[in-house]
Amino acid sequence: MSGLLSLLDLGAGAFTAQNAGIAVAGRNTANVNTEGYQREQIDLESEPASPLVGGVRSGDPSRLGDQLLARREREAQASFGFSDSLTNALQGLEKDLTNSGVSDATANFFGALSSLAEAPSDTASRTAVVSAAQQLATTFNDQATSIANARADSNGRIASMAQQATQYAAQIAAANKALSASDDPVLADQRDLAGKKLAELTGGAARIDPDGQMRVVTSSGATLVDGQRAAQVQTAPDPNDATRVLVNVVDGTHVDDITTTVGGRIGGEVSFRDGAAAQAVTDLDSLATAVATQVNAVHATYAGLDGVAGRNLFQPVAGPGAAAAMAVNPTVVADPRQLASATVGLGQGDNAGILALLALRDQPLAGGGTRSFSDEAIHLVGEVGAAAASSSSQQSVDSSRVDALASARDAVSGVSTNEEMASLAQFQHASEAAQQFVSVVNTLLDDLIKNV
Repeated sequence: MSGLLSLLDLGAGAFTAQNAGIAVAGRNTANVNTEGYQREQIDLESEPASPLVGGVRSGDPSRLGDQLLARREREAQASFGFSDSLTNALQGLEKDLTNSGVSDATANFFGALSSLAEAPSDTASRTAVVSAAQQLATTFNDQATSIANARADSNGRIASMAQQATQYAAQIAAANKALSASDDPVLADQRDLAGKKLAELTGGAARIDPDGQMRVVTSSGATLVDGQRAAQVQTAPDPNDATRVLVNVVDGTHVDDITTTVGGRIGGEVSFRDGAAAQAVTDLDSLATAVATQVNAVHATYAGLDGVAGRNLFQPVAGPGAAAAMAVNPTVVADPRQLASATVGLGQGDNAGILALLALRDQPLAGGGTRSFSDEAIHLVGEVGAAAASSSSQQSVDSSRVDALASARDAVSGVSTNEEMASLAQFQHASEAAQQFVSVVNTLLDDLIKNV
């Protein structure tokens, strides 16, 4: 009888082990589309018994993964996050600047002057010149506003991403704490996914140390997650520049400014805001200063229909904020007769002043004396477009790398429905066989008991 009881235990163990395999295969199949899920496997081990050998038992489910591959995937995700956010911001700014082109407004202004040169005392032509000058000033205003809004929007996205990064850091720390008490594959999956998301946002490097705890640091060495302790990623106004927010890693009373070193999506936004967008502001203000200064210098030399000289066509502007402040002299707007068109003392029919203003059109008076006004306006937009194209190219490279690593990860730890269905069938058949074995042994026991 003891032999039959041993066989009964053997069959029950086999039934339990195969059912554990069924559960794992079913869980894998159910999570085939779950982001961050790593395929689990069940290890069946033979266990000896005396005098029989051949029992089976199942170990705990284990995750199939490669830590080196996971680290490379986090690095790739950080690079993609940087180039993707930078590309999107640059393309948005390029579109805004193209839709409100200073080059077209400049051409319209000089076109109106050309028409006035043919009839310098014509009221309608004078009004058209003043309107074209106003449109030019408004276009500068609009472009300055577009760039300012783009930088402000970037600050907003940085603040939002900082909050997300803080949440992911907290998730990793909480998972570290839970995993120190229980080796839960689901928690490990969630931690790995949070680590990848945090890397995408900040560029932080995550590693799993021998104690099983994930730790995350930025490229500058600021610690985002140290085991069960998580820092916060916060933004704060830059005391030296109202157009910027700083990015800080805050751990208690300790604050690390990582604005210039942060990577990932936040780094891409910082690069856009402090790089291409800031340069566009500088270039636009420089162009506005050149237009206003050069036009005013000529305009003040000549007289309006009232014989008075010394007036500015544009309000004097210079340096930072010039484009946003650009406007036409309100006295000229109110009375287009004040538009300077003639040499002082030569009367209303003289058009020397108009011709002198027209001569500015093709002179290299912008871009440090290298380009005309229109060419400089085109160059400004072109610089943003070139930066967008370069970033877009890098985005494509980074995206391809992310996809390639994802494919490599799927080959190691991804779920194949066909494989899981085959495994499920294998475990199910083995479970049925174990069940049948137990049934036969149970029948033999019943017969033995009846005959004793």
